Amino acid sequence: MTKTPPRVEMIPIAEIAIANPRARNQKVHKTITESIDQVGLKRPITVRRVSPEGESLPYALICGQGRLESCKLLGQSEIAALVLDVDEETGHVMSIVENIARRIPRAAETMEQVRVLKQRGYSDSEIAFKLGCTSSWVNNVVNLLERGEKRLLAAAEAGHIPLNLAVSISRANDSEAQQLLLEAYECGELKGRKVTIVRRILEQRARSGKQGKNAFAKAPSRNPMTHDDLTKLYKREVEMHRRIQKKSEFVHQSLVLSRQVFKELFNNKVLISTQK
Repeated sequence: MTKTPPRVEMIPIAEIAIANPRARNQKVHKTITESIDQVGLKRPITVRRVSPEGESLPYALICGQGRLESCKLLGQSEIAALVLDVDEETGHVMSIVENIARRIPRAAETMEQVRVLKQRGYSDSEIAFKLGCTSSWVNNVVNLLERGEKRLLAAAEAGHIPLNLAVSISRANDSEAQQLLLEAYECGELKGRKVTIVRRILEQRARSGKQGKNAFAKAPSRNPMTHDDLTKLYKREVEMHRRIQKKSEFVHQSLVLSRQVFKELFNNKVLISTQK
């Protein structure tokens, strides 16, 4: 088969085979679908071209199953895909590498991105577009950050309290906050251990305040760093980079080993088929 440079193409979704489908986290997949529906597909999927044999489909998926299924749910017939001319073994290795490298950002990281973008002057709607979320979600996060509600924000990040309820509590006094907690329990919005966690937060707020400053306030000026401070900082950075290098070497060795394992499995499969 003639090798052609990889390029992004619009290809029919019905012509893509998923060789090794994975179970999806329904909550995460719903978020992906909503993001694609609102702002479109931000990153194309990756497929390989399949040699025409019998009734096989012309493309096989390498990575992007979640995005592919979301586009199907949204009724789209075509999807942007990076089309590669690689064999089946290489495609499997690339898929494994993609799954190892994939890391879903924590809610705390996304909220930190909201803070940084807000400080740079972006509006809530602009931030929502950049992060692939809703303007109301961004607005709620900004409200908590502006009010210095670090405890409530942390509870929302951990999933202990709905974000909209955290914002309502941040705007209420102590007695009103207790009433909001009671109403959330009665309507089933908060249950079990979550009620205890939120009640503890309210007790801490009543005793010592919000325990946080406006996240958008200008940081206080610092004293100039001394020679010893710079030396310590340099040593810390060197040690951090040394650890990162060791981790990258370990990952590289793991990937090389995975590739070798799949290569041997593929060779054994070919040997068995020829013996038959």
